[in-house]
Amino acid sequence: MTMTCNEYRERHPSQDEATRAHLAGCSDCRAFEKSWDLLLSYPSIEAPAGFFRSVRRKLAPAILRFAAPVAAAAAALLVALLLTHTSPPSPISTVPTVTEEERELVENLDLLQNYDLLRTLELVGENGSPLVEDKK
Repeated sequence: MTMTCNEYRERHPSQDEATRAHLAGCSDCRAFEKSWDLLLSYPSIEAPAGFFRSVRRKLAPAILRFAAPVAAAAAALLVALLLTHTSPPSPISTVPTVTEEERELVENLDLLQNYDLLRTLELVGENGSPLVEDKK
């Protein structure tokens, strides 16, 4: 498989067999290699003392001119959001699950009412009510 020019440039300082084969057959990559070698032949340039500090000092007012309106807009947006923020909607109440016993009680409510009436009458009878006949 042949190497593409992008692959060669990504692996550039490499001198393996695949990169040498690509360099032998590609004039564009040979020109790239020559340009790279020329750049490396120049001596490095050292920044004078205080260069970066002076650049930051010159950029600081520009950054502040840009940052102040952005900060003001962000603050205004935050205030607007806080003022228009409504309380979150209350969660939808979930319907409790009905047990089989509860469903049966509701379906037979008339029987339950009659049972309650009979139980009440039994309690009255136990207390010596005249409604209950004496069994002898």
